[in-house]
Amino acid sequence: MRFLIFNIVVVGALFYLFAGSQPFVAAERSGMLSKVGAVMESTVASGRRATAAVIEKVMIQNADPDAPAPAVPLPVIEVPVQKVVPPVLAKLAAPSPPAIAVSDPAVQKRRAEVLARGPVAAVKAVVAVKAGPNFMTPRQRRRELQALSEDMELLFASSRAR
Repeated sequence: MRFLIFNIVVVGALFYLFAGSQPFVAAERSGMLSKVGAVMESTVASGRRATAAVIEKVMIQNADPDAPAPAVPLPVIEVPVQKVVPPVLAKLAAPSPPAIAVSDPAVQKRRAEVLARGPVAAVKAVVAVKAGPNFMTPRQRRRELQALSEDMELLFASSRAR
């Protein structure tokens, strides 16, 4: 129904576009009004036929629920497919680091520490673990969080009470 109304509105808009502000008498002399009327009648008639066909199809399907619906064979669509050869991927190797010769012993020692190539890194790691900060125990953390949540609830309640 909406489709029919839409088509009628479009035909009316086209009529107004072509007729412009001419009076209907001038438009009728050229036959525009009769052409628009014929197009509207054919649109309404085709819409009624389509609606009747759909209603008839639904009524047939609802009349005998045990009967299988007629199988409509789907058309076979053949699409030409271009064969594509997959590209050959080149084996990539990691770039080698630039060879920079540094003779400074402090730089070599720091590189050994950073890259963990020596006993200095292992000793410092053990020292760092022993001298680590003292964190709260889970029990202390739970008490602190409970107190914080109670404070927030009281703050919310007091702000709502005002």
